[in-house]
Amino acid sequence: MRVAIVGAGVAGLACGEALLAQGIEVQWFDKSRASAGRASAKRAFGGHIDLGAQYFTARHPAFRQQVDDWQQQGLVEHWDPQLYCFVDGQLQASPDDTRRYVGTPAMHSPWRSHTLADKLLLSCRIEQLQYQHGWQLQSDDGRQFSGFDALVLALPPAQAAALLSLDPVLQQQIPDDILLPCQAVALQLNQPMAHPAEGIFVKEGPLSWVARQDSKPGRTSPKQQWVLHFTPEFSQQQRDASSQFLIDCAADALSTLFQQPVQLGASVHHRWLYAIVDASKPAPGILTSARFPAVVAGDWSLGGRVENAWLAGQQAAKAVLHV
Repeated sequence: MRVAIVGAGVAGLACGEALLAQGIEVQWFDKSRASAGRASAKRAFGGHIDLGAQYFTARHPAFRQQVDDWQQQGLVEHWDPQLYCFVDGQLQASPDDTRRYVGTPAMHSPWRSHTLADKLLLSCRIEQLQYQHGWQLQSDDGRQFSGFDALVLALPPAQAAALLSLDPVLQQQIPDDILLPCQAVALQLNQPMAHPAEGIFVKEGPLSWVARQDSKPGRTSPKQQWVLHFTPEFSQQQRDASSQFLIDCAADALSTLFQQPVQLGASVHHRWLYAIVDASKPAPGILTSARFPAVVAGDWSLGGRVENAWLAGQQAAKAVLHV
């Protein structure tokens, strides 16, 4: 059996690795230059910056076992930040007992395996699918890929739906508006903020989350670094705003949080068009085609988060064996 997986984020990688463990041949395709999707880290400030996933939990027994294995390999470490909440215009200590993990030395470390390199086709945007005695895929630069017995679309819902004109029934099952955008900014400061906070849940204003990047294991820096995530509402309103405008907004918001001036040294911005699951919409689970050997899955299938992306990939692999 030969399986094509379009999307090499956490869900797609987890699916493929589970299939490889069953002796099934896998080929990944991804439009990005690197794998791990929103768990990937960006090179900036002389190291890696977590502009997407900030940490992950391990509540499900199967994922806990996987995280334990990664820890033994030195790919994951426990992050125990000093947590605060910003509400009613004030920072308030907000400790909890959630156990948080980060990839080391970068968030994507657990998902970047050199042994998979020959099975990953990156910078390859699949734009058309055909099925005739097997799946044929065509990229936007005209390349053709064929001979696949099954297909997994491990993509944001809108992107998966756009590819599935062959199967309008499955296409209509995909909630293409379930993922909301997130504007993310990282700031490196010339002077540190005088406050012990290392992670802040922001309950008002344009921000939703702030983290001190250099407090995470494997991310030491001579200068203080902060990652700020804007709310989905603000991110949508400012979807096409310039990077400089959003960096300025981030610096102003950080100053407001700490009631201190921000002395900015360097900055980087990234726009995630599909980032946060809309909690008001039901999680659809893993979707399969009644007409073709095809599966659609992602973190959004089970409600978002890195852990659910991995679990969705595992479930998608099982579904492939029955399509």
